[in-house]
Parts: sequence; structure tokens; C-alpha cells
Amino acid sequence: MKEGAQVLQVGVTVFKVLAWLSLVVQAALGIILLIAGGVPVPVGGVEVPARLVGVLNIVAAAIYFFMLFLIASVLRLLLDLRNQTGRTG
Repeated sequence: MKEGAQVLQVGVTVFKVLAWLSLVVQAALGIILLIAGGVPVPVGGVEVPARLVGVLNIVAAAIYFFMLFLIASVLRLLLDLRNQTGRTG
């Protein structure tokens, strides 16, 4: 049973690191696109301005951060639940 707790602990750490890494990298790229602009990006036959792609990148960074951090929190909750039931059982 110890391996399960270790896997959960590693999962918590991995997902928190991925959450922060994705937030920093994608938000930075979105801010660069927002400030610098660039050539329009063709999406489905429609040319989308690069600044709009930058804004969407920042929004996606927030969504990805939330999802990854939520996964880490759920894993942490499972780990705490396992520890609590292990003590009382």
C-alpha cells in the first residue's frame, strides 16, 4: 500500500509543477504576442489577428493552470483521505 501513497505524492508534485510551468510559459507567450503582434494566423480559412491569438493564449493559460492545479488538489485530497483512513482503521 505504500507504493500507492508514493504515486499519489509524486502525482501531486508533477501536476503542480506542470500547472505553474504551463501558466508561466503560455502566459508569457501570450503577452509577447499581445504586445508585439505579428502576421495574422489562418484558422479555418479565416485570418485571426496575432494579438487576438495572444489574448486567447492568456485565457488558455489560466484554464490549463486551473485544470492542472485542480487535478493536483484532488490527488492531495485522495492522499489525505488515505492517510486518515489508515490511522483510524
